[in-house]
Amino acid sequence: MTLHISSSLLTRRRPLHRRPTLRHLLAALPVLLAMLLGVVFGAASPAAALTATGVGFGHRSATDGRWLGSWAFDDGTVGFCINLDLPIPPGHSYEHVDGESLGWFTPEDAARLAYLSRNWGASQDADEAAAGQLATWMITGLNGQTPERIAARAGAAAGRVLARANEMLAAADGPGGASRGANASVHLDRGDDGYDLVRTELAVDSISSGITTLPPGTHAATVTLEGASFEDGEVVKELDNGEAHRIIPSADGAVVSFSASASYGELPYGSGLTIALSQDHVQSVLVARPISAAAEAVADRTRPTPLPFQPVVVTTTSHAMAVPGTEIVDHLSVGIATGTGLASEWGVVGPDGGPYTPIAATVRSQLLGPFGEAPVESPETPIGAPVVCEVVTTIDQGPGDYTTPSCVLPESGYYVWVERIEPSDTAPEDGGGMILPWRSAFGVDSETTLAEEPAKPMIAEPRLAETGTDEATMITLAIASATALALGVLLLALRGRVFPAVRQPSGLNPRRARGRAGRGRRRATALPGSR
Repeated sequence: MTLHISSSLLTRRRPLHRRPTLRHLLAALPVLLAMLLGVVFGAASPAAALTATGVGFGHRSATDGRWLGSWAFDDGTVGFCINLDLPIPPGHSYEHVDGESLGWFTPEDAARLAYLSRNWGASQDADEAAAGQLATWMITGLNGQTPERIAARAGAAAGRVLARANEMLAAADGPGGASRGANASVHLDRGDDGYDLVRTELAVDSISSGITTLPPGTHAATVTLEGASFEDGEVVKELDNGEAHRIIPSADGAVVSFSASASYGELPYGSGLTIALSQDHVQSVLVARPISAAAEAVADRTRPTPLPFQPVVVTTTSHAMAVPGTEIVDHLSVGIATGTGLASEWGVVGPDGGPYTPIAATVRSQLLGPFGEAPVESPETPIGAPVVCEVVTTIDQGPGDYTTPSCVLPESGYYVWVERIEPSDTAPEDGGGMILPWRSAFGVDSETTLAEEPAKPMIAEPRLAETGTDEATMITLAIASATALALGVLLLALRGRVFPAVRQPSGLNPRRARGRAGRGRRRATALPGSR
């Protein structure tokens, strides 16, 4: 639609040769806005308007021609009159309005009228349509008449119509009947296996019994997960109310956050009404439209992950070698293994939202031995292996370094540590179900200790002379003798060169010296018979 604005609005009572001032433009602005709004809403109003065309379904009185039943509109809808004291609808213009906005009814009566409209407002059965109209007036007002007198308009069907109207009102006031509304809720409950279960519930505020949770499987909701998925990997699923389904968190940290939202649509509950209202002084009509209530809910959680964690321990004995009687310990380096379906961090326990503490695990250590030979590494501990002692270490701070209590080596031999972690050592409420078992191998080198008595000092023992020699010894001795003889000769020769003949002492008396010399040269005497 094109909006034409006459220039006279801007130039009225002003000379043609002068331009309008800002003051005059502002003065004309409300007029322009009013025209624009008139165009917009004027174009929209015909689309919202409807006209009552005549009767719908029901009975007409054979005596006075009065109608008992539904009325029809040109948009194809039908409905029941509300104001018995006003003229009938045909030929008048109407528009749809929200019944709650009118404030005409109590919450309970609005719930009853909505119940009649949903269930019988569009009925094409003459008796049922007539009964629905009578039941509507029995709620909104009979204008001084009795139900029996109004039912008489149905002629021969009057009894059936009256009885059916009473049944409709009884159904509205009974279990599962009229309701003020419906509310949804989402529950995220931790299952026995540690994983969360998502469940939706639907409660109806019935005028007969108040807020009542509906039986499982009554309605289906669209459930959407964030931060988690269903077991088949989907994050959106249609679930019946009251049914629990297992979900898996998307993250693998020690603490996870996730949420679930549920949406129920087209629920046959509540007091929603559509009223066809006319500006003329005629009856308003309770329009039979599929007014459906909706209910939505969201729940979220921040809590310890349900994923299990796998402890891993690297162990090293305090002594690779020792003497019997030594106290030894085992050093534990505690961590976790990661992988599909496992938490990437050590598990924690605590209420939703925290605070959290590490799950305590117990390492049971056994010192086995003594063995006569070094143990050979194997995955399993030999059956019947002797146990020296068993000690327990509590892993209460998560991954890190720990030391076992000590054990004493009783005697010489090889000893080896073995360790294990059992989930049953931790109570379920303390996170025992989150721990996966672990067991060390047997005979690991870093876990083995050799215990030996200290060595005694060596004392030299006297050796007896050997009485016999062999050929090699004889040769050795001969070589040694020859070498010694040669050295002796060499020394004598050197002595003669180094030390000359000794002279007589110079202080001797010459006479005595000559006497001694004479005595030294005696003549040889031959014995008789020597020649």
